[in-house]
This record gives sequence, structure tokens and C-alpha cells, in this order.
Amino acid sequence: MRLLLFTALCGLMDAARSFAPERGLGGQTSGVTLAGGFLLLTAFLGGSIFRDLGLPRLTGYLATGILVGPYALELVSAEMTLRLRLFNGIAISLIALTAGAEIDLRAMRPLFRTIGWITLVAVVGAMAALGGAAFLLRERLGFLTGLPPEQAALVALTLGVAMAAQSPAVVVALRDELLAEGPVTRTVLGVVVISDLAVILLFTLASSVTKSAMGLHEPEASGLIRQLLWEIFGSLLIGVVAGALISVYLRLVDAGTSLTVVLVGFLVAEVGDRVLLDPLLVALGAGVFVRNVTSYGERLLGEIQAASMPIYVIFFALAGAAVHLDVLLPLALPISLLLAVRGAALVGGTHIAGRLAGAPAAVRRYAGFGLLPQAGLALALAMLFVRTFPSLGPEAAALVFGVVAVNEMVAPVLYRYALLRSGEQNRGAAPAPSSH
Repeated sequence: MRLLLFTALCGLMDAARSFAPERGLGGQTSGVTLAGGFLLLTAFLGGSIFRDLGLPRLTGYLATGILVGPYALELVSAEMTLRLRLFNGIAISLIALTAGAEIDLRAMRPLFRTIGWITLVAVVGAMAALGGAAFLLRERLGFLTGLPPEQAALVALTLGVAMAAQSPAVVVALRDELLAEGPVTRTVLGVVVISDLAVILLFTLASSVTKSAMGLHEPEASGLIRQLLWEIFGSLLIGVVAGALISVYLRLVDAGTSLTVVLVGFLVAEVGDRVLLDPLLVALGAGVFVRNVTSYGERLLGEIQAASMPIYVIFFALAGAAVHLDVLLPLALPISLLLAVRGAALVGGTHIAGRLAGAPAAVRRYAGFGLLPQAGLALALAMLFVRTFPSLGPEAAALVFGVVAVNEMVAPVLYRYALLRSGEQNRGAAPAPSSH
């Protein structure tokens, strides 16, 4: 039934496009509104179809965007996707706000030694390994071949940071599905949420240095330092202020605050970017403040969950629509090699870090598999990378999207198997039903 509905929606969209005065409805307001509704419905159906096949919903959203986008069926034109980019900024802010609200420093304190070693050796090591691999593969990556070696190295490192991102959402979902509890489960969850913080900070740092090296903003050392200080510490400070305001609002208003959370995401994305703040860091700082300084962390996560579903669906569908199919196939070999490097760095690095931290054998053996899944943050960083370096063309985005898509489909299966092998299934309590 879902497949029939999906096909019918595509037929109706094709009919609307055919009868429009301008092919594809162009970037007109009516066409953009139609495209937004069409992407929301078809991507939701596509996600449901993929779920029935035992695959992640997010992969269905991406696949739907690719199928109906300007490089396949062209039911949604390039002009439409450009006009819908507002959803990208809101979704990126909400993803970072969620990541911050998941960082409970008090709960992680007993595992700080193990989490710290794994984050340093496995996650940061994976960033360096992926960046080095991308640099060595630059002859096969068209967007790097025309750059001087030092610029190519910085761009590759920035890509490596983006591709090292993990997915707390997948980790939590598998924990709840298997009712898993134990050192492996707790360690993996701690690492993936702390590494979100590390990835966002290092991506901001790497992209700022790369922009300076490519002459995209003031190249003087003093100017770069001022820019970095404002972009990192200014963003975090404004994020703390935003978190305090969110907390006050949540205390004063008992219900119906979901749309306000979306409005916060919109303001962070649109206003922050115009005053040279990093939207990711602003939202992350706000989430960390609410979780660790106030008692509204769980409520904030619930409000985000209640309001963000349509935004995330359109965001991931737009991410798929932005993938240039004509450049994806030639990147099959680099994507495969980067997947192998990422997997080896995270699993091998976790084993080494576990030994250094004196972690239990099960953590050393299985926790690395929990770092493999990817989802929203990696795609958000890919979209930010494209927006920050538009001159590099669509290949860079296609490279990251390819890596994320494969990890989204394969990595959850590997982590599920690792949890079963660790023997931690059916040891935890069933998650409380959501009121949203």
C-alpha cells in the first residue's frame, strides 16, 4: 500500500510539473510550497518502506531524495531545493541542540577515563586517518586535484573530521531495542555523545583554518585568531545565554513549546550565520547548558522530538536530492577505501584505548562497533562543508553522503551483533513511553 501511495504521489507531482507554465515549477513560491509538501510525504513513505525491509528510515529519506531529485526523476528541481535550504539550517541547529542535550556530564563521570582515551585515540585518530587517506586519494578526488598540496591537506582534514562523526540516536535506539545494559553500552553512549562535542569543535576549527588558507576570509594570523576566538568561544557563550533563555521559557510555559524550539533553531541558523557565529556551536552550547545546569534536559529532548520530525524528513530528503548521481559512481573506490579506513581506525583505536584505560575486555572487543553508525550530524556537517566551500563542487558532498549512507545501512547491524556477543542484552529496563 505504501509503495502504491508513493507511486501515486510521484505521478501527481509529475502531472503538476507538466501542466505548469514553467517546467519543474521553477523557484516560484507555489512550486516551492508544493515541493516541500511532496518531499515530506514521499520521504516519509520511503522511510516506512525501508523500515519494513529492515533498513533504517533515514536511508529511505535519503534514497527518496535521490530518486525524486534533480539528478534522477527531476520531480523536484534544483531551484526548488535551493529555495528549501531554510530547512537545512533549522535541522542542523536542532541536531546540534539534541547532541548538547544528550551530554550528561554527571552520568558520564565514572567512565571519564575510558571515554577520554577512546575519544582521543579512536575518534580523533579516525579523523586524522580519514584526512590522510583523503589526501593520499586526491588524484581520484577531482575537487582536490586542482588545489596546492597545503590547501588540499587542510580540505582533506576537514572532510576527515566530518566523516568521523557518530550517531547517538542509533546507539540509543539499539540499546532500547535490546534492553541492553552494561559497560559496553554505557561506554559507547558516553563516547558518541562526547565525540559529538569534539567533532563539532574540531570541524569549526578546521574549516576556519581552511577558509583562511584558501583566502575566503582575512588571511593575517591576528585576524584568523580573532575569527577563531569569536567563532568558537563567542558561539559557546551565546549558546549558554540561549540555553538560559530556553530554560526560563520551559519553566514558565508548561505545554505547547515544541514550535518555540523550532523557532529557536531558525533564529540560531539565520541570525548566528549573519554575525559570524557557528550555528552548530551555539545550539550545542545551549543544549549542554540546559542538560547540566537545569532540570529541563529530558523535557527539551522531548520537545525537539515532538517538533522536529517533519523538518528532519525534509532535511534528509534534500540531502539526498543534492547528491549528483553523475559523480557518485566514479567515487565508489574512494568511498570503499574511506569506509575501510574509518572502520579500522574506530574499532582498532577503541581496542588500543581500552587497554590504555584499563577497560574490561568486552569494552575493548566490542565498543568500537558502536562508533561505526552515522546519521544526522555527519550529514549536517556535509551540508555545512558544501555551504562553506561551494567552489569545491558536488564531489565533496557526494563523497561524504556515500560514506554516511553505507554506514547507516551496515553499521547498526554490526553494533547489534556486538551487543549480542557482549551478553548485555535484556539486562536493562524498558524505556518509558513518550508522552509526545
